[in-house]
Amino acid sequence: MVKFSSVAFVFEAVSMRGRFCHKFLSSGQIALVAGLLICAVSPLRAETIKMGFTGSPTSLSLPFFVAQKKGWLGDLEVEEVYVTGDSNAMRILVSGNVDIATIGAVNVLAAVEAGAKIKAIGSWQPIADYSLVIANGKGSTIADLAGKIIATSGPGGMPDQLPRMLMRRYNVDETASRFIQVGGHSARLQAVVGGRADATIINFVATSMGAGSVTVAASLAKEFPKLAYVWNVVREESLADPRMIKIYQKLTDVTVRGARFIMESPDEAAQILHDRVPDLPLEICKQTILLMNKDNLWGVDGGLDPEIAKFTAVINKELGATKTEVSADSFIDTRFTDNALKTLGPMKLDR
Repeated sequence: MVKFSSVAFVFEAVSMRGRFCHKFLSSGQIALVAGLLICAVSPLRAETIKMGFTGSPTSLSLPFFVAQKKGWLGDLEVEEVYVTGDSNAMRILVSGNVDIATIGAVNVLAAVEAGAKIKAIGSWQPIADYSLVIANGKGSTIADLAGKIIATSGPGGMPDQLPRMLMRRYNVDETASRFIQVGGHSARLQAVVGGRADATIINFVATSMGAGSVTVAASLAKEFPKLAYVWNVVREESLADPRMIKIYQKLTDVTVRGARFIMESPDEAAQILHDRVPDLPLEICKQTILLMNKDNLWGVDGGLDPEIAKFTAVINKELGATKTEVSADSFIDTRFTDNALKTLGPMKLDR
């Protein structure tokens, strides 16, 4: 933003081919006038932070993309830093290469247990958009997983553990099934469609891409409604910096607005996602958002439910991801989401 009004009289005075200045102003006064003009025509300096993201731009960052598109960030510039995997996202945060990062819950809890001085201050998508899918003709329920080949992301990861958790919950013998390591969501979907595997856990984007080839046997958000997905994490030391506190609050406010916008205007939100990720067809964006809205996955309240953190900590210990049950109070900081809700008011959803 450029302001001229405060020195309009000066500009008018010095615009008369310089003769007026030469005759009536001293050299010191002329220098002062020049300085005022430079300040007046220079844009205000924008605040800039660096934010770490795992993988490439995708649906879980949509509240942020909406805020960008709508101009709600104002003069706050966010430099996006994309890395592979939650471990690398945590690494660039703790090392100071970014100011804030979106990191998977499993890695956050492990880092806190290991002594990392970090705090979770919000979540754009607190609950995972995971579906259990089975190849058409090979079943349609959790019970049908018995004896099947299940594609996973690798030992210890949520896409590996969640099918096991479901099978235990429904008394299905997991030892009769075979788990194979395949890779990411798209790769796991292709393994099922191509016949290499019978079932897998994938996100809603991949689920929409596979419509017609796979059957959704379960929504993990419905089976485990308190299982955390990602948190926005900062270094504890930054919370003593008034400048960063102001930035974190603004980022929280506008992304809560973004999450609510997705619920209220899904078609426009789908267009924003498609514009940001052109390789993702608009119709897939629409289907994905409708599925996510149906399961209430967005952080419309800031995404810091202590019960979600507690449940996830219990599950992580049971699965061996952490040795202890990490206390939510040790890493959750709700000041920014609390302030956002005071400003924006509640948006009631049934979770």
